Amino acid sequence: MGHNKSELLHEVGQFVAQLSEMGVKDVVLSPGSRVAPLALAFARHPKINTISVSDERSAAFVAMGIAQQTNTPVVIACTSGTAALNYTPAITEAYYQRIPVIVITADRPTEWIDQWDGQTIRQNNIFGNHIKKSFQMPDDLSHADAKWYKQRIANEALNYAMAYPQGPIHINWPLREPFYPDTEEHFDFDANTIRIQKELSSEPYIEDEVWEKELIPLLQSHQKILIVAGHGQYNHEVGESLSSLPFPVASDVISNYGHLENATVHQDVFLTPNENQALQPDLLITFGKSVISKNLKLFLRNNRPVEHWHIQEAGEVPDPFMSLTKVIRSSEALFFDQLSAINFDEEDYNQFLFDWQEHNNRVKAQKADFFELLSFSELEVVNYLINSLPENSNLHLANSMSVRYANFIGVEREDVKVYANRGTSGIDGSTSTAVGHAIANPDELHFILTGDLAFFYDRNAFWNNYVPSNLKVVLLNNHGGVIFRMIDGPVRQPELEEYFETEQRTSAKYLAEEFRLKHWEVNSREEFYDTFETFLQPSDKACIYEVKSNKEISKNTFKAFKREGMK
Repeated sequence: MGHNKSELLHEVGQFVAQLSEMGVKDVVLSPGSRVAPLALAFARHPKINTISVSDERSAAFVAMGIAQQTNTPVVIACTSGTAALNYTPAITEAYYQRIPVIVITADRPTEWIDQWDGQTIRQNNIFGNHIKKSFQMPDDLSHADAKWYKQRIANEALNYAMAYPQGPIHINWPLREPFYPDTEEHFDFDANTIRIQKELSSEPYIEDEVWEKELIPLLQSHQKILIVAGHGQYNHEVGESLSSLPFPVASDVISNYGHLENATVHQDVFLTPNENQALQPDLLITFGKSVISKNLKLFLRNNRPVEHWHIQEAGEVPDPFMSLTKVIRSSEALFFDQLSAINFDEEDYNQFLFDWQEHNNRVKAQKADFFELLSFSELEVVNYLINSLPENSNLHLANSMSVRYANFIGVEREDVKVYANRGTSGIDGSTSTAVGHAIANPDELHFILTGDLAFFYDRNAFWNNYVPSNLKVVLLNNHGGVIFRMIDGPVRQPELEEYFETEQRTSAKYLAEEFRLKHWEVNSREEFYDTFETFLQPSDKACIYEVKSNKEISKNTFKAFKREGMK
């Protein structure tokens, strides 16, 4: 029996309708012929928003930003061949950040794999170990069993992506020509499909008996209790519970708990690996994902607690501090709610909380006048940016020095939400991710702080028709990777500038002209303070504020800030 195009279009339309019924609202397409039936069906579905981003690497990061901002599954779809491989950096980031991205790759019929046919590679399981699950659609959907299996794949894929911990899934779909609809042909968005509900279960929590017999005795036997908040977004319930506890809460800039009264945000400045033994916890409680602070990690590895509990309701649990003793399978909100209900004698815990806050407050005090007698530097720009962000702003931090600068300065505002691609910590899609966030959340301003290498590496973030006016880029352009001047190894090598910093003389001026963006360029402290307030205001176009900076001055200022904070 020959290939039936009408039947294929029906099945594709039904598949798209099924995804819509299961919560998909946004799709980021990348153009190509093999993906045409899927692209057209998504574009024509009345309840799905579609955009087209030509560069698959950028498209996947844009989709990841939309998914993260909306907390809903977002589809990306591309043609066959190496297009799928360009998704890999974003899919890997989504995997480690636990973001639900539905990856659909159009493929050639199976018999043409490895037959020297154009745009034909081995796409099944192409993302290897960096995907929650991969699915392969049947080549032929004419049989009733194949139709049922196609619906089953859609169900399983969406449920798998949204199950805790969330993450990306991959559907590879071999599509046989012809597949372009004629004028009189239409997609049948028949949502009368199989619907398998995700597993019904109550929110995980710890039984009272476990608290009374095991956890409370341990809590009462330790007076030096430290909570470390990992990468994640602020949860109001968790925040209320944490703020009522007599324990310090170490919050990186990407943890979003820095505004709590008992939070510390400057541990990356005041901690050293082998000193500050008074700050060593007996009991460490962690939640969320990774932390940026290398000094916090080294300190806790070298000064290990007696007990280390990590709170995570399901999934694999890493041990970055080399001290894990208990994995507590509970939601963060329920665990800290139960913990805050315990009657702790605050006098037993006040000294440890005071010690952490004393160190933190010393760094906070030094920020007030630290920059006045020094040359203009990148760290000064970051400090002013964080202190000047408009209400209810979103701050995106590119990797390398940008996120480290921000972590040194700290964010202590509940109304500012901080994001960073710290799943894999690569520089390759920071701007594209921020574009996705800004598209999905047009009512708030989205600032991205980035260095020149990360910015120009991801210049295709602007190569689409959807860059919104609420996106504002603060570009620290020191013409290279200044982070390598901070690391002892590279800075001692004669090849530092060429092979590590990759010295270059690019400017965002021409990129801004090409993509019709507003652009400022400043070279001094005076120019910065004369113009930055204007940049902060809402605009009718996306904006780039480029600060031309000196690598050596920036390095010396950064190190001086840390030296002062450690005194």
